[in-house]
Amino acid sequence: MKLTSINYARLIAWLAFNKHRITLNRTQLQKILFACYGLYLAEHKDKYLFSDDKPQAWPFGPVFPRSYNRYNSIIGCELTTEEKEEFLKDTDTLKSIVAITDELCYYTAKSLTAWSHQPDTPWSKVVIKDGKVRWRTELDDNDIKEYFGSGAWKQGLKN
Repeated sequence: MKLTSINYARLIAWLAFNKHRITLNRTQLQKILFACYGLYLAEHKDKYLFSDDKPQAWPFGPVFPRSYNRYNSIIGCELTTEEKEEFLKDTDTLKSIVAITDELCYYTAKSLTAWSHQPDTPWSKVVIKDGKVRWRTELDDNDIKEYFGSGAWKQGLKN
């Protein structure tokens, strides 16, 4: 089984609920998924956490359209045995996702949106170019690697 953005979104939602009793809304789930994707990309250079979806610039920040559209089937679901077995094949990545989810699941959707909208974020670099707003444009992988690799992503996180 090849893990997808939907599998990782399910893992994040499952972790937030089962460890912290928090039901994430769409915005929270998308921003936590973006942080997991970005940190993985920064650490592994040209290797992706998943390859079935890319983050796009939407009005409330970075969004992975496939998992965003499947939100109702993600929230409140148990992980399958097959998913658990796949996640356990890469314990380092699993530990990172657990740590990121543990940290970010307490942030509100509003604060995570504000975080993603700061100047010089991958989202802000794509949204307004040449004086035009560009919704649903894919974020640049190099911008994502730089942002998460430099530690700049931790700035501006306020709850």
